[in-house]
Amino acid sequence: MAIRYRKGRALPWQCYWNNPLTKKRECANFLTEEDAKKYDSLIKHRIRFERESFKKEEEEPEEKQTVLTLEGAYLLYLKQKQFSKTGLQWQMKCMRYPLLKIGMKPINEVSRKDIETVMLDMLQWNVKPVTVREYLKVLRTVLNWCKTEMFCGHIDFPKLPPAKYEKFIPPTPEEIREILNSASPHIKRVIVIGSQLGVRVGESELLRLTWSDVDLERCVVRVHGAKKNPNAPWREIPIRRSLLPIFRQWQAEDAAQGIIYLVHYKNGPIRRIWHAWHNTLRRAGIIRRIRPYDLRHAFGTELVAAGVDVGTVASLMGHSNPTMLLTHYQYVMDKQKRAAVESLPDVPICAQNACAQSDGYQ
Repeated sequence: MAIRYRKGRALPWQCYWNNPLTKKRECANFLTEEDAKKYDSLIKHRIRFERESFKKEEEEPEEKQTVLTLEGAYLLYLKQKQFSKTGLQWQMKCMRYPLLKIGMKPINEVSRKDIETVMLDMLQWNVKPVTVREYLKVLRTVLNWCKTEMFCGHIDFPKLPPAKYEKFIPPTPEEIREILNSASPHIKRVIVIGSQLGVRVGESELLRLTWSDVDLERCVVRVHGAKKNPNAPWREIPIRRSLLPIFRQWQAEDAAQGIIYLVHYKNGPIRRIWHAWHNTLRRAGIIRRIRPYDLRHAFGTELVAAGVDVGTVASLMGHSNPTMLLTHYQYVMDKQKRAAVESLPDVPICAQNACAQSDGYQ
Protein backbone atom coordinates (compact mmCIF):
# COMPACT_ATOMS: atom_id res chain seq x y z
CA MET A 1 0.00 0.00 0.00
CA ALA A 2 1.39 3.35 -0.98
CA ILE A 3 0.72 6.69 -2.63
CA ARG A 4 2.66 8.14 -5.52
CA TYR A 5 2.57 11.25 -7.69
CA ARG A 6 2.57 10.78 -11.49
CA LYS A 7 3.57 13.99 -13.20
CA GLY A 8 1.63 15.04 -16.31
CA ARG A 9 -1.44 12.88 -15.61
CA ALA A 10 -5.03 14.11 -15.47
CA LEU A 11 -5.41 12.47 -12.03
CA PRO A 12 -1.81 12.59 -10.81
CA TRP A 13 -2.15 11.10 -7.28
CA GLN A 14 -2.36 7.32 -7.25
CA CYS A 15 -3.13 5.00 -4.34
CA TYR A 16 -2.14 1.39 -5.02
CA TRP A 17 -2.31 -1.88 -3.07
CA ASN A 18 -2.36 -5.67 -3.42
CA ASN A 19 -5.79 -7.28 -3.25
CA PRO A 20 -5.57 -9.62 -0.22
CA LEU A 21 -7.77 -12.24 -1.96
CA THR A 22 -6.55 -12.21 -5.56
CA LYS A 23 -3.00 -11.00 -4.76
CA LYS A 24 -3.27 -8.73 -7.80
CA ARG A 25 -2.08 -5.10 -7.86
CA GLU A 26 -4.97 -2.61 -7.85
CA CYS A 27 -5.02 1.17 -7.85
CA ALA A 28 -7.20 4.27 -7.77
CA ASN A 29 -6.32 7.72 -9.12
CA PHE A 30 -7.19 11.12 -7.63
CA LEU A 31 -6.82 14.78 -8.41
CA THR A 32 -5.42 15.80 -4.99
CA GLU A 33 -3.04 14.23 -2.48
CA GLU A 34 -5.63 14.65 0.28
CA ASP A 35 -8.16 12.50 -1.60
CA ALA A 36 -5.51 9.84 -2.22
CA LYS A 37 -4.59 9.75 1.49
CA LYS A 38 -8.23 9.39 2.52
CA TYR A 39 -8.69 6.46 0.15
CA ASP A 40 -5.43 4.91 1.34
CA SER A 41 -6.73 4.97 4.92
CA LEU A 42 -9.96 3.34 3.77
CA ILE A 43 -8.10 0.54 1.98
CA LYS A 44 -5.92 -0.11 5.05
CA HIS A 45 -9.03 -0.39 7.22
CA ARG A 46 -10.68 -2.82 4.78
CA ILE A 47 -7.57 -5.00 4.54
CA ARG A 48 -7.37 -5.23 8.32
CA PHE A 49 -11.03 -5.58 9.26
CA GLU A 50 -13.10 -6.22 6.09
CA ARG A 51 -11.09 -8.52 3.86
CA GLU A 52 -14.28 -10.09 2.45
CA SER A 53 -15.27 -6.70 1.00
CA PHE A 54 -12.63 -7.17 -1.69
CA LYS A 55 -14.42 -10.32 -2.86
CA LYS A 56 -17.67 -8.41 -3.25
CA GLU A 57 -15.88 -5.71 -5.19
CA GLU A 58 -14.29 -8.32 -7.44
CA GLU A 59 -17.70 -9.83 -8.22
CA GLU A 60 -19.42 -6.51 -8.83
CA PRO A 61 -21.22 -6.55 -12.21
CA GLU A 62 -19.48 -4.53 -14.90
CA GLU A 63 -22.59 -2.51 -15.68
CA LYS A 64 -22.38 -0.90 -12.23
CA GLN A 65 -18.87 0.39 -12.85
CA THR A 66 -18.36 3.90 -14.22
CA VAL A 67 -17.73 3.92 -17.97
CA LEU A 68 -15.39 6.60 -19.32
CA THR A 69 -16.79 8.09 -22.51
CA LEU A 70 -14.95 10.07 -25.17
CA GLU A 71 -16.55 13.23 -23.78
CA GLY A 72 -15.42 12.39 -20.25
CA ALA A 73 -11.90 11.65 -21.43
CA TYR A 74 -11.82 14.93 -23.36
CA LEU A 75 -12.79 16.88 -20.23
CA LEU A 76 -9.87 15.25 -18.40
CA TYR A 77 -7.63 16.17 -21.34
CA LEU A 78 -8.68 19.83 -21.14
CA LYS A 79 -8.18 19.87 -17.38
CA GLN A 80 -4.62 18.59 -17.75
CA LYS A 81 -3.58 20.79 -20.67
CA GLN A 82 -4.91 24.07 -19.23
CA PHE A 83 -5.29 25.85 -22.58
CA SER A 84 -5.51 29.63 -22.84
CA LYS A 85 -8.88 31.19 -23.58
CA THR A 86 -8.09 31.36 -27.31
CA GLY A 87 -6.73 27.82 -27.34
CA LEU A 88 -9.79 26.50 -25.51
CA GLN A 89 -12.10 28.17 -28.02
CA TRP A 90 -10.22 26.48 -30.86
CA GLN A 91 -10.35 23.13 -29.08
CA MET A 92 -14.10 23.31 -28.56
CA LYS A 93 -14.66 24.40 -32.16
CA CYS A 94 -12.69 21.42 -33.48
CA MET A 95 -14.24 18.85 -31.16
CA ARG A 96 -17.85 20.03 -31.27
CA TYR A 97 -18.99 17.70 -34.05
CA PRO A 98 -16.98 14.59 -33.00
CA LEU A 99 -18.42 14.93 -29.49
CA LEU A 100 -21.91 15.36 -30.91
CA LYS A 101 -21.58 12.14 -32.95
CA ILE A 102 -19.54 9.83 -30.72
CA GLY A 103 -18.99 11.76 -27.49
CA MET A 104 -21.13 9.42 -25.36
CA LYS A 105 -19.44 6.28 -26.68
CA PRO A 106 -17.07 4.50 -24.24
CA ILE A 107 -13.55 5.58 -25.09
CA ASN A 108 -12.34 1.99 -25.36
CA GLU A 109 -15.04 1.28 -27.98
CA VAL A 110 -14.24 4.17 -30.36
CA SER A 111 -13.20 2.60 -33.65
CA ARG A 112 -11.77 3.56 -37.02
CA LYS A 113 -15.26 3.25 -38.52
CA ASP A 114 -16.61 5.82 -36.05
CA ILE A 115 -13.88 8.28 -37.02
CA GLU A 116 -14.39 7.66 -40.74
CA THR A 117 -18.11 8.40 -40.34
CA VAL A 118 -17.33 11.69 -38.60
CA MET A 119 -14.77 12.56 -41.30
CA LEU A 120 -17.14 11.84 -44.19
CA ASP A 121 -19.83 14.01 -42.59
CA MET A 122 -17.40 16.89 -42.07
CA LEU A 123 -16.15 16.68 -45.65
CA GLN A 124 -19.70 17.45 -46.78
CA TRP A 125 -19.58 20.81 -45.02
CA ASN A 126 -19.13 24.01 -46.99
CA VAL A 127 -15.52 24.33 -45.85
CA LYS A 128 -12.16 23.50 -47.37
CA PRO A 129 -10.74 19.98 -46.86
CA VAL A 130 -7.72 21.50 -45.13
CA THR A 131 -10.08 22.93 -42.48
CA VAL A 132 -11.54 19.47 -41.84
CA ARG A 133 -7.97 18.17 -41.66
CA GLU A 134 -7.06 20.68 -38.93
CA TYR A 135 -10.20 19.80 -36.93
CA LEU A 136 -9.50 16.07 -37.12
CA LYS A 137 -5.89 16.55 -36.05
CA VAL A 138 -7.24 17.72 -32.70
CA LEU A 139 -9.36 14.55 -32.38
CA ARG A 140 -6.32 12.44 -33.25
CA THR A 141 -4.25 14.20 -30.58
CA VAL A 142 -6.96 13.60 -27.97
CA LEU A 143 -7.18 9.88 -28.82
CA ASN A 144 -3.39 9.51 -28.69
CA TRP A 145 -3.45 11.15 -25.25
CA CYS A 146 -6.15 8.70 -24.13
CA LYS A 147 -3.91 5.83 -25.22
CA THR A 148 -0.98 7.31 -23.28
CA GLU A 149 -3.18 7.62 -20.20
CA MET A 150 -4.25 3.98 -20.70
CA PHE A 151 -7.91 4.92 -21.07
CA CYS A 152 -8.00 2.88 -24.29
CA GLY A 153 -5.85 0.80 -26.59
CA HIS A 154 -4.48 1.72 -30.00
CA ILE A 155 -7.05 3.26 -32.35
CA ASP A 156 -6.39 2.91 -36.06
CA PHE A 157 -6.92 6.53 -37.08
CA PRO A 158 -7.76 6.92 -40.81
CA LYS A 159 -5.62 8.98 -43.15
CA LEU A 160 -6.45 12.67 -42.96
CA PRO A 161 -7.68 14.65 -45.99
CA PRO A 162 -4.79 16.08 -48.07
CA ALA A 163 -3.48 19.51 -47.11
CA LYS A 164 -4.27 21.42 -50.30
CA TYR A 165 -3.74 24.98 -49.19
CA GLU A 166 -5.19 27.87 -51.13
CA LYS A 167 -2.56 29.71 -53.14
CA PHE A 168 -2.37 33.48 -52.64
CA ILE A 169 -0.42 35.87 -54.83
CA PRO A 170 1.67 38.02 -52.49
CA PRO A 171 1.69 41.79 -52.92
CA THR A 172 4.21 43.13 -55.41
CA PRO A 173 6.75 45.78 -54.38
CA GLU A 174 4.56 48.36 -56.18
CA GLU A 175 1.46 47.27 -54.25
CA ILE A 176 3.34 47.36 -50.96
CA ARG A 177 4.43 50.92 -51.79
CA GLU A 178 0.80 51.95 -52.49
CA ILE A 179 -0.45 50.32 -49.27
CA LEU A 180 2.33 51.94 -47.27
CA ASN A 181 1.47 55.40 -48.61
CA SER A 182 -2.17 54.97 -47.51
CA ALA A 183 -1.52 53.37 -44.13
CA SER A 184 -1.91 54.77 -40.63
CA PRO A 185 1.22 54.74 -38.39
CA HIS A 186 0.58 51.35 -36.74
CA ILE A 187 -0.23 49.66 -40.07
CA LYS A 188 2.96 51.11 -41.57
CA ARG A 189 4.90 49.27 -38.89
CA VAL A 190 3.04 46.05 -39.71
CA ILE A 191 3.92 46.45 -43.39
CA VAL A 192 7.61 47.13 -42.78
CA ILE A 193 8.10 44.35 -40.22
CA GLY A 194 5.98 41.81 -42.11
CA SER A 195 7.48 42.37 -45.55
CA GLN A 196 11.08 43.07 -44.52
CA LEU A 197 11.52 40.56 -41.67
CA GLY A 198 9.08 37.83 -42.69
CA VAL A 199 7.44 37.72 -39.26
CA ARG A 200 4.07 35.94 -38.98
CA VAL A 201 1.51 38.73 -38.99
CA GLY A 202 -0.75 38.16 -36.00
CA GLU A 203 -0.78 37.56 -32.27
CA SER A 204 1.56 34.59 -32.55
CA GLU A 205 4.61 36.67 -33.55
CA LEU A 206 4.41 40.22 -34.90
CA LEU A 207 1.91 41.68 -32.43
CA ARG A 208 3.87 40.11 -29.54
CA LEU A 209 7.11 41.90 -30.39
CA THR A 210 8.40 44.33 -27.79
CA TRP A 211 11.38 46.64 -27.83
CA SER A 212 13.22 44.20 -25.57
CA ASP A 213 13.26 41.88 -28.60
CA VAL A 214 15.09 44.45 -30.73
CA ASP A 215 18.87 44.83 -30.63
CA LEU A 216 19.81 47.79 -32.81
CA GLU A 217 23.50 47.42 -31.93
CA ARG A 218 23.59 43.95 -33.46
CA CYS A 219 20.90 44.87 -36.02
CA VAL A 220 18.63 41.92 -35.19
CA VAL A 221 15.11 41.23 -33.99
CA ARG A 222 14.51 38.21 -31.79
CA VAL A 223 11.18 36.62 -32.74
CA HIS A 224 9.51 34.21 -30.35
CA GLY A 225 8.16 31.31 -32.39
CA ALA A 226 4.50 30.53 -33.09
CA LYS A 227 4.81 27.01 -31.58
CA LYS A 228 5.00 25.57 -35.09
CA ASN A 229 8.62 24.61 -34.64
CA PRO A 230 9.19 23.32 -31.07
CA ASN A 231 12.89 22.77 -31.81
CA ALA A 232 13.38 26.53 -32.37
CA PRO A 233 11.37 28.50 -29.77
CA TRP A 234 12.90 31.72 -31.07
CA ARG A 235 14.93 32.97 -34.02
CA GLU A 236 16.96 36.08 -34.83
CA ILE A 237 16.26 37.99 -38.03
CA PRO A 238 18.75 40.60 -39.26
CA ILE A 239 17.45 44.12 -39.82
CA ARG A 240 18.46 45.64 -43.15
CA ARG A 241 20.84 48.52 -42.56
CA SER A 242 18.65 50.83 -44.67
CA LEU A 243 15.86 50.26 -42.10
CA LEU A 244 17.92 51.09 -39.02
CA PRO A 245 17.05 54.83 -39.10
CA ILE A 246 13.30 54.14 -39.11
CA PHE A 247 13.67 51.59 -36.28
CA ARG A 248 15.65 54.11 -34.23
CA GLN A 249 12.96 56.73 -34.88
CA TRP A 250 10.21 54.35 -33.75
CA GLN A 251 12.20 53.40 -30.66
CA ALA A 252 12.73 57.03 -29.66
CA GLU A 253 9.04 57.86 -30.15
CA ASP A 254 7.88 54.88 -28.08
CA ALA A 255 10.47 55.37 -25.33
CA ALA A 256 9.25 58.94 -24.83
CA GLN A 257 5.74 57.61 -24.13
CA GLY A 258 6.76 54.47 -22.24
CA ILE A 259 5.41 52.12 -24.92
CA ILE A 260 6.90 48.63 -25.01
CA TYR A 261 5.22 47.07 -28.08
CA LEU A 262 6.58 47.63 -31.59
CA VAL A 263 3.07 47.72 -33.03
CA HIS A 264 0.52 49.55 -30.93
CA TYR A 265 -2.61 51.66 -31.23
CA LYS A 266 -3.49 54.44 -28.81
CA ASN A 267 -0.43 53.42 -26.77
CA GLY A 268 -1.76 49.92 -26.18
CA PRO A 269 -1.13 46.46 -27.63
CA ILE A 270 -3.17 45.20 -30.58
CA ARG A 271 -4.85 41.83 -31.08
CA ARG A 272 -6.28 42.26 -34.60
CA ILE A 273 -5.73 44.59 -37.53
CA TRP A 274 -8.33 43.37 -40.03
CA HIS A 275 -10.53 46.48 -39.92
CA ALA A 276 -7.60 48.89 -40.26
CA TRP A 277 -6.05 46.72 -42.96
CA HIS A 278 -9.16 46.69 -45.16
CA ASN A 279 -9.55 50.44 -44.79
CA THR A 280 -5.93 50.85 -45.88
CA LEU A 281 -6.47 48.71 -49.00
CA ARG A 282 -9.59 50.72 -49.85
CA ARG A 283 -7.71 54.03 -49.57
CA ALA A 284 -4.89 52.59 -51.69
CA GLY A 285 -7.40 51.64 -54.40
CA ILE A 286 -6.49 47.95 -54.28
CA ILE A 287 -9.49 45.74 -54.96
CA ARG A 288 -7.91 42.28 -55.13
CA ARG A 289 -7.69 40.20 -51.99
CA ILE A 290 -4.49 40.77 -50.05
CA ARG A 291 -4.21 39.51 -46.49
CA PRO A 292 -1.86 40.95 -43.84
CA TYR A 293 -0.22 37.50 -43.73
CA ASP A 294 0.68 37.90 -47.42
CA LEU A 295 3.32 40.43 -46.37
CA ARG A 296 5.25 37.45 -44.97
CA HIS A 297 4.73 35.61 -48.26
CA ALA A 298 6.11 38.64 -50.10
CA PHE A 299 9.25 38.38 -47.94
CA GLY A 300 9.76 34.73 -48.87
CA THR A 301 8.91 35.29 -52.52
CA GLU A 302 11.44 38.08 -52.99
CA LEU A 303 14.19 36.09 -51.27
CA VAL A 304 13.57 33.00 -53.39
CA ALA A 305 13.34 35.10 -56.56
CA ALA A 306 16.67 36.73 -55.64
CA GLY A 307 18.31 33.30 -55.59
CA VAL A 308 18.67 32.85 -51.81
CA ASP A 309 18.94 29.15 -50.99
CA VAL A 310 15.80 27.50 -49.65
CA GLY A 311 17.40 26.44 -46.35
CA THR A 312 18.31 30.03 -45.45
CA VAL A 313 14.85 31.32 -46.36
CA ALA A 314 13.21 28.58 -44.26
CA SER A 315 15.44 29.48 -41.30
CA LEU A 316 14.61 33.19 -41.55
CA MET A 317 10.89 32.45 -41.74
CA GLY A 318 10.91 30.00 -38.84
CA HIS A 319 10.06 26.82 -40.76
CA SER A 320 11.37 23.57 -39.30
CA ASN A 321 12.19 22.36 -42.82
CA PRO A 322 11.96 23.71 -46.39
CA THR A 323 8.85 21.65 -47.22
CA MET A 324 6.49 24.59 -46.71
CA LEU A 325 8.57 26.71 -49.06
CA LEU A 326 8.63 24.00 -51.70
CA THR A 327 4.82 23.85 -51.45
CA HIS A 328 3.90 27.52 -51.31
CA TYR A 329 6.63 29.07 -53.45
CA GLN A 330 6.81 26.52 -56.26
CA TYR A 331 5.74 29.08 -58.88
CA VAL A 332 8.73 31.25 -57.95
CA MET A 333 11.10 28.29 -57.88
CA ASP A 334 10.05 27.29 -61.38
CA LYS A 335 11.57 30.56 -62.58
CA GLN A 336 14.71 29.79 -60.59
CA LYS A 337 14.94 26.33 -62.18
CA ARG A 338 14.60 27.85 -65.64
CA ALA A 339 17.28 30.45 -64.85
CA ALA A 340 19.58 27.71 -63.48
CA VAL A 341 19.24 25.59 -66.64
CA GLU A 342 19.78 28.58 -68.94
CA SER A 343 22.99 29.41 -67.07
CA LEU A 344 24.63 26.18 -68.22
CA PRO A 345 27.42 26.60 -70.82
CA ASP A 346 26.43 26.00 -74.42
CA VAL A 347 27.40 22.74 -76.07
CA PRO A 348 28.24 22.32 -79.80
CA ILE A 349 25.23 21.10 -81.73
CA CYS A 350 26.07 18.06 -83.85
CA ALA A 351 25.66 18.22 -87.61
CA GLN A 352 22.33 17.10 -88.93
CA ASN A 353 23.76 14.10 -90.85
CA ALA A 354 25.76 13.06 -87.77
CA CYS A 355 22.62 13.19 -85.68
CA ALA A 356 20.83 11.05 -88.25
CA GLN A 357 23.64 8.48 -88.15
CA SER A 358 23.53 8.46 -84.38
CA ASP A 359 19.78 7.89 -84.40
CA GLY A 360 20.30 4.79 -86.53
CA TYR A 361 23.19 3.40 -84.48
CA GLN A 362 22.62 -0.12 -83.21
